[in-house]
Amino acid sequence: MIAQPPIRSFEQFNYALRPAKNIERKMMCEAFARLSRIQPLTRYRYVGMGSKEFCDFSLIHRQLGVSDMVSIEQCKEERTRFKFNRPYSCIRMRWGTTHEVLPLLKWNRRCIVWLDYEGWLDDSILGDVRTLVGCLRSGSVFVITVKVKPGELNPEEPDPRQRYDELVIRVGKGRVPPKVTGVTLAKWGLADASAMITHNEIEQAIRNRNGKLKDVDRLSYVPLFNIHYADGAQMASFGGLLVNAMDHARLNETHFADLPFISGDDSPYLIESPVLTHREIRLLDTGLPAALPNMNRPAWMPLAERRKYGKVYRYFPSFSEVET
Repeated sequence: MIAQPPIRSFEQFNYALRPAKNIERKMMCEAFARLSRIQPLTRYRYVGMGSKEFCDFSLIHRQLGVSDMVSIEQCKEERTRFKFNRPYSCIRMRWGTTHEVLPLLKWNRRCIVWLDYEGWLDDSILGDVRTLVGCLRSGSVFVITVKVKPGELNPEEPDPRQRYDELVIRVGKGRVPPKVTGVTLAKWGLADASAMITHNEIEQAIRNRNGKLKDVDRLSYVPLFNIHYADGAQMASFGGLLVNAMDHARLNETHFADLPFISGDDSPYLIESPVLTHREIRLLDTGLPAALPNMNRPAWMPLAERRKYGKVYRYFPSFSEVET
């Protein structure tokens, strides 16, 4: 039997049309805009993984004015296609895995880094986290997105131990928190475990970096993102700010507090895309934002869907068909 090549996510999903992902992208962009208190956004660099749509690159360039952009792509055989789809000339392509490319980049300016992986958290991704914490300048923000759907189990004979064993294989037993078990990894439990593991890796990397620095240059980590969503794939995004004392002073404690999706603790923010018609959405819009948070009307529309929409209406995508 001839082995089939693995199916890559850009061959399965149109990232521009995934509503929850679209919502998350706009939320991230609004949070990144707050970095202007540290430095004008036009002086930041954006590092990401554009795939063939470059959705986040287009949004961040248009909304934030960032023109120094680097896209890391490991599908070298797709160079021609990816280059064709590159929306702006300011996007520089770097070919290889993140593990290969990140150590080779120049980290001479503040950065916004969003590494949107296709797979589960593993030792390689945690290595990227260590690289970023070791290289990023103060005032930079970084986010990783990973798959958090537990591995497929035999539905006839479910074995929670398999979930635990798979996690240990990917990240190493020493990184798995003691309270994590095969049972706790069900549903969104793998997302919670991945968040804890990532946070612990960040804190350890910061301690290692700070040990070589003067007090004035030492960094602290400000967690901002713990976002969960599922639309074709069950994913979670974790990340935050690296700041020294001077940059931290530019941001007060409530600088991000008015953004409902910001999570400075262990509480995740779940993006749920409502199932509503265009006419229903237009009707709900006429009552917003005054109708928040209860979304009590109209009574004939499902309450759960009304409340989902109320949480994300500012970021909800508008899709339409255009004939050319």
